Amino acid sequence: MPKYTFQQTVWHEEETEVETEFIDMLPESIRRHSWRDESKDMTVNILHADTSTPGKESIWGSLIYRQSPEHKGDLRTLHFFLSNDILLTNKLDYEEDEDMDKKKILQHMESAENPVELLMILLGAMVGSLLHKIDGFEERLRNLLWKIRVENNKETLAEIESIRHEILLWKNVILGFIEMKMVLPETFGKQITDGPEYYRTSARIDRIRMLINAYEDEVNNMVDMENVVANYRGNEIMKTLTVLTTLFTPVMAFGALWGMNFRHMPELTWTFGYLVSLIIIIVSTAILYYYLKSKGWTGDILQSIKKDSTGSGNRRK
Repeated sequence: MPKYTFQQTVWHEEETEVETEFIDMLPESIRRHSWRDESKDMTVNILHADTSTPGKESIWGSLIYRQSPEHKGDLRTLHFFLSNDILLTNKLDYEEDEDMDKKKILQHMESAENPVELLMILLGAMVGSLLHKIDGFEERLRNLLWKIRVENNKETLAEIESIRHEILLWKNVILGFIEMKMVLPETFGKQITDGPEYYRTSARIDRIRMLINAYEDEVNNMVDMENVVANYRGNEIMKTLTVLTTLFTPVMAFGALWGMNFRHMPELTWTFGYLVSLIIIIVSTAILYYYLKSKGWTGDILQSIKKDSTGSGNRRK
């Protein structure tokens, strides 16, 4: 099991996942807890703290520090044990994450004054990696924001839902880091918050938390905007269909009346029956139209059509 000794503290890191030395180095009480067995197929973070013996406080557990948005089972976990004397962790995937440079992390750890600062440096590197990844997410969010203005359709709505799901995953991952930030002073005392590494990593956690909350608000506003536009368009469609149906009611009514096949129909012998029927239909339709217009039930529709026609003409130019 690799051992990294710094000026004032020590970090033990597993070399492989099947290595048993990690378990062997744990205190007997924790070894019996079978915590590593619980975390093999973990779906949530595991965190335990022991403050029963002054000077021998410790925390241990498993932290999900990366989750794929495409596959539920594709996640990376930090298993750790932290006391006043030592930090134990499993092997991390440095090669899969270019933002986590192990050489820089070890160099940074040289200045650590205690194991707590070692863990905070490690957590800071993980959060920094998340911050770099969130830049790409921010670009997608911005593109989607402008896409809503131009293309408001089912594909856009599906993309919004995909973004929303990804934000929930970000929040779920960051929640574990927030809990770690809170449990350290709870376990080891308030004095650890005065250390530079705790302050730096805490500020980084707060920053990514603020960004994710801001992104969530943006996406919620997008959903609200999508709903407003969809409701408005739906209402306009229903309103248009209702007005058109109403306006054509005289045509359908008189057409049905004069389309009957009764033997005795006096209109059939009228010389000007066809012309009279047209006049009746046109006049009744006009009366109905002006009635609807006086109520203000057609104005918005006509104005919308006029604006759309003008706008289309300007775009073609």
